[in-house]
Amino acid sequence: MPGLTSLSLKNHSMRKLLLCFCLSLFSSVRVFGQTHSFSGNIGKYPIYLEFTIDGASVEGYYFYKNKLIDISLSGSHKSGLITLTSKDVYGEYAEDPEVFKFKWPNKLIEGTWTYKGKTSSLKLTPLTAKETSSPKCANPYWLTQNNTDNPLTRVKIGLFKLQETDSVRMINQIRIRQFQEIHTGITLFRIDSGLVTSQQDDANQYLEYLQIAEYLEALSCASYNQGEVDFIYSVSDITLSNDLMCFSVFKTCFCGGAHPNEENYGFNYNLSKKEKITSSDFILPGKEEAFNNRVYNYLANVNSELFDENERAASSSVYTDCGYHNKELWQISYCDFVLTSEGVELLPSFPHAAAYCMNPEWSVIPYSEWKDLIKPEFYSKLNKLKH
Repeated sequence: MPGLTSLSLKNHSMRKLLLCFCLSLFSSVRVFGQTHSFSGNIGKYPIYLEFTIDGASVEGYYFYKNKLIDISLSGSHKSGLITLTSKDVYGEYAEDPEVFKFKWPNKLIEGTWTYKGKTSSLKLTPLTAKETSSPKCANPYWLTQNNTDNPLTRVKIGLFKLQETDSVRMINQIRIRQFQEIHTGITLFRIDSGLVTSQQDDANQYLEYLQIAEYLEALSCASYNQGEVDFIYSVSDITLSNDLMCFSVFKTCFCGGAHPNEENYGFNYNLSKKEKITSSDFILPGKEEAFNNRVYNYLANVNSELFDENERAASSSVYTDCGYHNKELWQISYCDFVLTSEGVELLPSFPHAAAYCMNPEWSVIPYSEWKDLIKPEFYSKLNKLKH
């Protein structure tokens, strides 16, 4: 798989594969030729199933309610009978396939599910409005940043469930609590107190949006990894003020293939304006090149061994292979960042083979080093950040 980059949150959110949202509600079976979505049971086990008919061919998938991990299905529609067979993570028919059989069309489906010689009853009914209209589907950030109206994605969002961990912190007079999603283990904080109500509500809606996005991606990833959730989402460098909310994310996910995917990116949010922060929000107009030069010179002075070609050749440090001396690596138009209480931390991009190069601990440039390049009104906000 191609090497990942340290994406900005904008590009990161565009990359999402499975995200939902709210157009029409399912209350009955759709007409022939379209997609049909159901809930029901295999024996006593609750499932959700969706399929699309194209002539005599049928493609679909299903998942168990307690796991939420997709299992691909493929089959045929002949003489009023649909037969669906499970496929493996490579898109081939499974060695020991599951087989669904049921009559079609039928508003209420009764049929059979067979696996390894054992057969159980299959009962399905069309999805209801209640199953596809969780309040989480009305999260305003989902509505503006995603156009997926897949009903089973909406079902998964409704089954997104959090449990509080034993972690409460005070940051700059703002109290946060950590919450873990029970199916995937993905953990992210919420703001408990310390902000005005409108800012706090907006921040928590955005944090919910981010966590649901990662939850859906983890479930999608698991469907390509033998049904196992191998997804690590780690948040650090949390800094807060009445104006700004910033943190960095390191993520590792194994979605099949030879190697896991790694990402390291920053999240920077303006609580007052209710929008993500870009470099143009704090760097003075026309000063981007000066900023890039200032950053590079500062880092080269702090870490001469990694930036000087002669010293790199003589060094035994594994990090000399990271290519930190390449100026392009640190350009703000390509390099992600997170605003911290100590300065701006740059998060350069690396392919999988050099994932160990990500998030160098010394890549924080104090604001005092480039104060003359910062918009004055934003400099005052940066000085209020605490961690």
